[in-house]
Amino acid sequence: MKNRIFLDTSVFMYARGKEHPLKDPCGRIILQIGNKGDLGSLGSPVINTEVFQEILYRYFMIEKWETGISVCRDIQALDIDILPVTANDIDRICDLFGKYERKKEKIPPRDLIHAAVMLGNGINQIITADRHFDSIKEIIRISPEKIRL
Repeated sequence: MKNRIFLDTSVFMYARGKEHPLKDPCGRIILQIGNKGDLGSLGSPVINTEVFQEILYRYFMIEKWETGISVCRDIQALDIDILPVTANDIDRICDLFGKYERKKEKIPPRDLIHAAVMLGNGINQIITADRHFDSIKEIIRISPEKIRL
């Protein structure tokens, strides 16, 4: 089985968002997936169902519902693996929450969900702009601007 790497919601949001230093790097990642189906030596990209919830929630909050739907449809068109959040993942989420709740940098529950799903599926690398993933010892964060495709 080819190596798999998790794509955080931030990659899709920066790629589709306003001008920002991460817009182009995230856009290149999405284009690579669209053109080649993978991220070369980094492996096959995967997400989980929570990514869609995060995107829809964010665009709902800024009253851009149509954009949220469009982003979700674009992600589906990439034909990447979408992992479910399972009952076993809930146990892992609770364990991670307990482990990291007292740390200096608070890790948002949505990101602990990503980490739990990743670990449950044998994935330990994530492409994300979110630095708080650096606090999760079980995960290796790769910043989008560091990826050369």
